Amino acid sequence: MCSADLALMPDLMWTIDIAGHVTKAAAEVTGLAAGTPVIAGTIDAAAEAVSVGVTSPGQMMVMYGSTIFFIEITGQPVQDSKLWYAPWLFRGQHAAMAGISTTGTLTHWFRRIAAQELPPADAILTANREAEASPPGANGVVVLPYFSGALTPLFDPSARGLIHGLDLTHTRGDLFRAILEGVAQATRHVFETYKTAGQPPQQVFAVGGGTKSKVWSQATSDTCNATQHLREKTWGASYGDAFLAALAVGDAKPGDMDQWNPVVRSIAPRADLKALYDHQYQTFRGLYQATKPFR
Repeated sequence: MCSADLALMPDLMWTIDIAGHVTKAAAEVTGLAAGTPVIAGTIDAAAEAVSVGVTSPGQMMVMYGSTIFFIEITGQPVQDSKLWYAPWLFRGQHAAMAGISTTGTLTHWFRRIAAQELPPADAILTANREAEASPPGANGVVVLPYFSGALTPLFDPSARGLIHGLDLTHTRGDLFRAILEGVAQATRHVFETYKTAGQPPQQVFAVGGGTKSKVWSQATSDTCNATQHLREKTWGASYGDAFLAALAVGDAKPGDMDQWNPVVRSIAPRADLKALYDHQYQTFRGLYQATKPFR
């Protein structure tokens, strides 16, 4: 279609296939040993998934970053228009993926408009402490986090953010908790999409800077009624790439990530908050529909 010369295209390879070796010239520039194997590699999000041990069907990575990205390994291709599909890194495996467009960036927006008096390094820590002082449910404040449109499963670029339920008694901590809970509710919507597609996650591994927020990660487990596992090292993509290289040369096996990077914390849902978050979720979903005519 593009009249491209196929001879210029790279060979198709699996992630841990050896694509070549470090040349003498490259060794002089990089300091790497000449002859070192070089694997085909993968994208950052897939390497993040490997770094937290997502290597088998039913395992899901939730990557808390500027956006949230989801990758679940499946045993077969997933035919669902609301999830992104791709062959996975290893032969015979597949992946179903999803995303939320405004998450960590929303916390930085909050810092910019509501915590300008605080040094940037302290603002998010202070906001999290204040959010911890706000009760689950944020005293009735509900946030739609669609400040840059909506990805999975709405795919609505015209969607916009909304702060609902504010009154003069609310605090900065209430608002920040409501933002984090709004992202958690959007995450629940994604989880339900996987379930509808016949691929409910069996194990959830969380990674990324957002996992440092106890309020955010706990609200996600509570809202989604899912336990999240956090591993010791949070280096993410670079650590996953190192593991893939070890797999390629036979220095590791897929299940070895439990030794390389053990689970150090599991965040279980609190059963006593289920009714509260179920009600909040219905409000969350209803607000999106109710405000569509006013764009």
